[in-house]
Amino acid sequence: MEEQIVGCPFVKTQERIYNLSRGLESLTKEEHGLFFDAMHRLELPNEVKQAAVALYLDFKTRPIGAYNSSRKNLKIFLLASVSIAAKVTGDLRTDPEFESKMFVSREKLVDAEERMIRSFGVQDSIIPIPELVLQLTKRQMESMGESFARQELVTDNEKEELVRLSYDYLDAAVERGLDPMMSYRGRAAGVMLRAVRDLDLQVSRVDIARAAGFDKGSMGVNANAIESLLKDLKNSESNGS
Repeated sequence: MEEQIVGCPFVKTQERIYNLSRGLESLTKEEHGLFFDAMHRLELPNEVKQAAVALYLDFKTRPIGAYNSSRKNLKIFLLASVSIAAKVTGDLRTDPEFESKMFVSREKLVDAEERMIRSFGVQDSIIPIPELVLQLTKRQMESMGESFARQELVTDNEKEELVRLSYDYLDAAVERGLDPMMSYRGRAAGVMLRAVRDLDLQVSRVDIARAAGFDKGSMGVNANAIESLLKDLKNSESNGS
């Protein structure tokens, strides 16, 4: 998986983020402390901090950011910026890590991520929203694959094949008109559910929903939308054979 991270198109994305980062000096004392605590608890590299700060400061300038700032409700969005930045820079982190180390519920983290991502689509942003969602989806699928492997639901080889096929199915779904408003986690869950089925892997819908940050019921709508786009696509077609 490391080779995918090094060679992926996130490099240009990272350059955009770093170039627009105003640095830690733009944070309040409280915000600086929260960022430092998150970086320490999660043992994240400096590049994640740089990206997270840039995303967070960009978010604060938007109406939803100003609204939540006036209500002292920015901590969850600060953590969401860290979660998004970790994926943007290729540092795969799971929701359980945020739950156990940062004491934040998965539901609140997922909601804050989606609010931040949608805010970036309202006006010019540090990264075009379709590109951001696409790359976050791919990172989420990698993270889910790693999670399945750690739980010994799949072997390392099966994990690699699962992620590869999920990439192919995601590209096919986008080409066939995937709803641009579908969340990146919803995309990842729906695509991986289809790939798991086609590879005949012993990973349940509950396992997939949990890894994507959903409950089983919430995942159903996204899974059905993905399936309707891919219903006539076969595994061999995704390989171009």
